[in-house]
Amino acid sequence: MLNISVLVVDDHPVFADALKARLSAEPDLGPISVAYSAAEADATSARHPVDVAILDFRLVDGTGVALAERLRRTAPGTRVVMLTAVESIESVIDALVAGARAWLPKTVDTAHLVQVIRGVHAGGAWLSPGLLGKVIPLLLTRALFPPPDPLAVLTQREREVLGCMVEGLSRPEIAAHLNMSGNTVRTHTQNLIGKLGAHSSLEAMTLAMRSGRFAISE
Repeated sequence: MLNISVLVVDDHPVFADALKARLSAEPDLGPISVAYSAAEADATSARHPVDVAILDFRLVDGTGVALAERLRRTAPGTRVVMLTAVESIESVIDALVAGARAWLPKTVDTAHLVQVIRGVHAGGAWLSPGLLGKVIPLLLTRALFPPPDPLAVLTQREREVLGCMVEGLSRPEIAAHLNMSGNTVRTHTQNLIGKLGAHSSLEAMTLAMRSGRFAISE
């Protein structure tokens, strides 16, 4: 029997470890690895690419959507399943655009999650019928009437900082990457959050992912 390797990414260790234990009981799933942050997931995937990654939407150092986008570039063979308590339809669409193949609530029965993992690995996708009916019209609207670039209000430097945030870099890492001080990074971060009308760094990163346009300084 062909085994399906799985990476569980969730910053709640109790939940992540319990899910790993449950999935490890399936004869065709394994090895099962766990990452408690986006950075740890990036490192784990780089060392050992997996067949299926199960991502929470909110992570301690970024979003599952941003991580899904990176995995699409760095590990194109990895199928992404979003397993999260977030219920925003826009977040579902962002995840699908980023490459996710399924979206499930954390309350899902584990037996159903296992079925979805197998189906996604085989090339399928899954959304609940209720979500599907809401997502399709919005996807069509987005395709026919692309929204204006919400990042147009940002300076180039603010875009670069935001891009680094989306990539999961910490403030010291952004400072080193862009050759600026930590205080300057903090100022740019506060400014861009205000300009975007966001309430947090996470919300600013979500807006960046929705736009599909963010810059990383080389």
